[in-house]
Amino acid sequence: MAAPLKVRDVMTTSLVTLSPEDNLMDALQLMRLRKVRRIPIVVGDKLVGLLTEGDLKRAEPSTLTETEERFTQVMEQTQILQIMVHNLLTTTPDTPLLDATRILRANKYGTLPVLEGDKLVGILTDNDLLGALVKVLEDRA
Repeated sequence: MAAPLKVRDVMTTSLVTLSPEDNLMDALQLMRLRKVRRIPIVVGDKLVGLLTEGDLKRAEPSTLTETEERFTQVMEQTQILQIMVHNLLTTTPDTPLLDATRILRANKYGTLPVLEGDKLVGILTDNDLLGALVKVLEDRA
């Protein structure tokens, strides 16, 4: 029987990060450019928050009621610090993948930042879990 999968086996390690002082326009552009839905917010290599696509959408002004100029102004003048999630559940690279998956499911989260001590080393996303599931199912076929 194969050893149980750990978070380190499937986590995303090529991270896109921003700082709390960056603005929402920076985040929006980075999410579009890198095709990510979540951005860990760091000071140095220490995780201080998380910004999700959903957080960003809830905070951005509607282009239906605002002009494009006003939209841009608000997005450029609002720091990530104002809307990021501060209190995060995290995991470690050595956590069994099943345990981390249960945490995500129980809390209805799409991501868990992965820390070694205080250092951010990756994130575990719902997409990472789907990739692991596909591999397991392919191996059984």
